[in-house]
Amino acid sequence: MKESASGFHLVNCPFITFMNKMHPGIVSLEEVCPGIIIQVDYSTIQNFTGEIVPGYKATKALMAKSSAEALARVQIKALSQELSLKIFDAYRPVKAVSFFQEWAKRPETNPEIRARYYPTFSRMDLFEKEFIAKQSSHSRGSAVDLTLVNLKTGKELDMGSIFDFFHETSHTDSPLITEEQRKNRTLLKTLMGGEGFRNFFQEWWHFSLRPEPFPNQSFDFDIE
Repeated sequence: MKESASGFHLVNCPFITFMNKMHPGIVSLEEVCPGIIIQVDYSTIQNFTGEIVPGYKATKALMAKSSAEALARVQIKALSQELSLKIFDAYRPVKAVSFFQEWAKRPETNPEIRARYYPTFSRMDLFEKEFIAKQSSHSRGSAVDLTLVNLKTGKELDMGSIFDFFHETSHTDSPLITEEQRKNRTLLKTLMGGEGFRNFFQEWWHFSLRPEPFPNQSFDFDIE
């Protein structure tokens, strides 16, 4: 991997570059979407790896500006229904994606974490089943993992599984969920789809803006 004077990391693909410096087209969701709830699990040990993920130095959520502005419009629609978006993850540094791959090669050491997040799979299965991508749209600033919160109760809507529960139950159209859970997932999908976000069918929480603002770039600067 080579680095140019501009700070881009050039890889063995003529159409993709990596940038390890904060890009002016990336913004904080808190600035664009006042009142949005930010809970970035990867900045804590409360995630499927059991570790603070490299690159997550602060509990902040960043996205490409156009993605953030689209999300702000979703938030306005959610607020009109006495709901709010809650962000689990947004921009994800490339180093974090690489860490997930390295983590998958380690032996299992925490049965409690496995039972909570991936009870029926091995770590390597998570990549083979495409629950975790080797190259992520999160690193391009276009993807977000999120849910809806009832502002009256302060509780998340029941979606049928927790964030990052790697199981068929988390498939958006899973037959293993209740009608209420299906209704809540449909509401989230409808709100997001109305502003150009496309859902990933294996994860009810994952959405990417289409078209992507930076389709041929992946960023690797830290969140701080």
